[in-house]
Order: sequence, then structure tokens, then C-alpha cells
Amino acid sequence: MSWIQKKALAVVAIGVGVATILGASLGIALAKHTSTVGGVCANGSPGCNIHYVGTIKPQAVSPATFTQCLPVGDWIGIYIWDGPSQKWLHYFNTNPGNPGNYPSYLNNTSAGGISTIPGFSGVVLVMRSGAPNQQVTLLDASGETCN
Repeated sequence: MSWIQKKALAVVAIGVGVATILGASLGIALAKHTSTVGGVCANGSPGCNIHYVGTIKPQAVSPATFTQCLPVGDWIGIYIWDGPSQKWLHYFNTNPGNPGNYPSYLNNTSAGGISTIPGFSGVVLVMRSGAPNQQVTLLDASGETCN
């Protein structure tokens, strides 16, 4: 095999490797987002109610859309880390029947609330203590449904 053929083969191999990595990443990024969450530890004791549910897709989504499939009485809030300001931002469950009876003003941006979750944000979900462990769908893109 000539030097040119070896170099061409190496370029093709690199291209296939990059395509494989990007293809695998894209498959993960576009997969439906489900997570197991709950408000009890594996041994039944309370307190294990904070869950890192992963990174959302590239486009921004509203917190209300993201949490739409969660049982209203089981989740308390979501948190994202804002790198530029170096602080946690939040969105609390203010729906009727929410576990903390939180008022809607807590979600104002002036109070650290968020109106959208930026794309590729890592999201932490806080469930109420005692909520059952359950597999839930989290809507991190427009047009997705709970089923």
C-alpha cells in the first residue's frame, strides 16, 4: 500500500470514528427523556428527593412544559445552574395541589426564577418526601407528549 493510500485510509477511518461518536451523541440527545424519580430512599426512609435528571435538548423549553408529565402533588421544584452568574436558578411548582403551596411570585426572574430552561442545561428535580419512585417523561422539546 502506497503512502497516499495509507493516508487516505487514515482520513476515512478518522471520519468514520467522528461520525460514530457524533451519531451516538445525537441519538442520546434526541432520545425521549425519561427518568426515575421519587421522594424516598431505596430503604424507604425519607430525604432522597433530589434527582439530577440530565441535560435537556439543544433548544430552550419552558419549566411548565418540562414538568407537564409529573404528578402535580409529587414535585416541588426544578433547579438549573447559571454559569455566568454563578448561582442556582429555580422554578417552583405553583399549580393547585402543589406540595408546598408555593405562591407564583417565587418564579419571577427578579427572585431567581426562570422563564425558560436554556438548551443543554443540567436540571435538578426536587420531589416531595414520600413521593413514590416512578418512571416519568420529562418534555424537553416542543411538540413532545407525555406518552
